[in-house]
Amino acid sequence: MVATEELLLPSQEALLQRLQHLACYGQQLVLLQGQAGAGKTRLLTALANVLDEHNLALVSCPQHADAAEIRRKLLIQLLPDPLFDDEQPLADTLLRYLGEMRKPIHILIDDANNMPLALWAECLLLTQLQARGEPITLTCSVSPEFAEQLQLQLPKAQKQQVLPVKLEPLSLVEREGLYQTLLTRSAVHTFTPRAIVVKQLERQQGTPAEVLALLELALNGEPPRPRVFPWKTILISSLAVLISLALLSWYLLRLTEPLPELPKSALVLEHSTSPLSQFAERWLDIDRDQEALTTTPVYVRLEHAQSQVTEPQAVLEQKSAQHVETQVVTARSSESESELLSDAKAILDVQTAPVTTPVTQKPQVKEAAKASQDTKSQEAQDKSELEQEPSAGVLPTQGYTLQLVSLKRESSLTAFMAKLKKVENVRVAKHKDWWVVLVGEYASKQEAIEAGKVLQQTLGLSQPLVKSWQSLQHYRLQAGLSNSEISS
Repeated sequence: MVATEELLLPSQEALLQRLQHLACYGQQLVLLQGQAGAGKTRLLTALANVLDEHNLALVSCPQHADAAEIRRKLLIQLLPDPLFDDEQPLADTLLRYLGEMRKPIHILIDDANNMPLALWAECLLLTQLQARGEPITLTCSVSPEFAEQLQLQLPKAQKQQVLPVKLEPLSLVEREGLYQTLLTRSAVHTFTPRAIVVKQLERQQGTPAEVLALLELALNGEPPRPRVFPWKTILISSLAVLISLALLSWYLLRLTEPLPELPKSALVLEHSTSPLSQFAERWLDIDRDQEALTTTPVYVRLEHAQSQVTEPQAVLEQKSAQHVETQVVTARSSESESELLSDAKAILDVQTAPVTTPVTQKPQVKEAAKASQDTKSQEAQDKSELEQEPSAGVLPTQGYTLQLVSLKRESSLTAFMAKLKKVENVRVAKHKDWWVVLVGEYASKQEAIEAGKVLQQTLGLSQPLVKSWQSLQHYRLQAGLSNSEISS
């Protein structure tokens, strides 16, 4: 155990002598300020022991203590008669008993920063009173922060009644001496090297309480920490487990639920005029025609009298059909060769019903085969006309024109040309894969701009581009899409 006997260091001894001198001859309220653990209580206790010729009162102010309680503790130590009213100010009560006092009065208040401000005013008033011809003195221990606030709140006249005395931190030599002295009085041997002790003392702020705490650590080690039940850890873990279980249950529930039936969607293809789509449509038409021809019987009525003559005539008709077929095949491109062969095959594969009439009868109908042959021949002719490149015309070389639009699809060109039926002097030119619609011939650029504004207002189109004929010489004028054809 550490000895609790009174022990003062040299710096504390010097400060104690100064406080004793102020208590005997001073006329001010002494504020002994220092950090917690700096030794203020020890100094006040030592000062009370050396002031034997004074009427002393030593009081420690707890936190949240009221003024009446502190007055009562002070007056019990100062007055010979315990009959007093602790609700009255200290000055009023002491004035009634000053005549009975035989010693000077000195009041010591520890932890005075917990004292109400009303008592501070009463203490300042006590410094102006005298007992046995000497002024009443007070010594109060406070923290540096409270002393600074008190100095700011006091008026200038009352600041002279307060004398702050600062308790300086211990030097390294005093700290080491205090440590060794306390260690010797404890009668316990430690194995801590001196170099480690000095290094630990250098890190401290210089209060005796820190030295005492270091000694307690060297003697007893670190105190066992109280075991704290990990409520927070358990709570967080439980919440995490519950959330995980909830998510897992929701996922399993979703797996067991049947999926909603989706409406069957039909495949919709955009109508296109590409060669591949046209080829597929032609094959579909061929299949339908073949099915119609193979399932529908053709009845032939023959005349018995002309049976010998009709046989060579049928051969001639067959050869004529083959000749027409050959002409159609040569007119088509290599891309539609297979289509014509299939058409010819469909015509030749026409089945006839058994003949029940006399041999001399003459055939009257072959409408189905001929109609199919005529239809296919007309389609081949139209296709060849469309695939032929239109003959290029001659564009003017002088002046200006208006370019209304540039289109890549022929269907879009047809729809746009329908809007220009009432517009005169419309030309269609082709540049690479683009169809270009040109309107008018103008001698100057300004005239073309004015005409473009009129077209923009009447037709509701975007502003046309003004082009010179010289810059359009590499365009090919399409003779098949003239203004007369558009207006028809």
